[in-house]
Amino acid sequence: MGGIPTNFHGEVVNLVDGNPDTVVPGLFAVGEAACVSVHGANRLGSNSLIDLVVFGRATGKRIADICKPNTTHNPLPKGSEELSLTRLDKFRNAAGSTPTAEIRGKMQRTMQKHCAVTCRSTTAA
Repeated sequence: MGGIPTNFHGEVVNLVDGNPDTVVPGLFAVGEAACVSVHGANRLGSNSLIDLVVFGRATGKRIADICKPNTTHNPLPKGSEELSLTRLDKFRNAAGSTPTAEIRGKMQRTMQKHCAVTCRSTTAA
């Protein structure tokens, strides 16, 4: 169903030189964001409590193993904050005639009208 590819420690993995299990150092994903599950990769991660318990715990333990107290972060490259803000501004100022709030409102009404969850009694009256 998708999600960020991870190993069972919650470490994000990426294809590098033919190896699909290359860990991206310091990047983790769990729950709905991750593509790992006790039910198989075709199910979103936190659709069950067991997934959150199992992989959330495993990820927390892995982070505790590799992050030591009082360790400083690596410095960010010079200008990286400006690059990030420029990217955000590009999305904020995207050309379009319809405001985001209007689109969200239309989507909400459409979903409520056509995709709402309903409960029906299975017992005869």
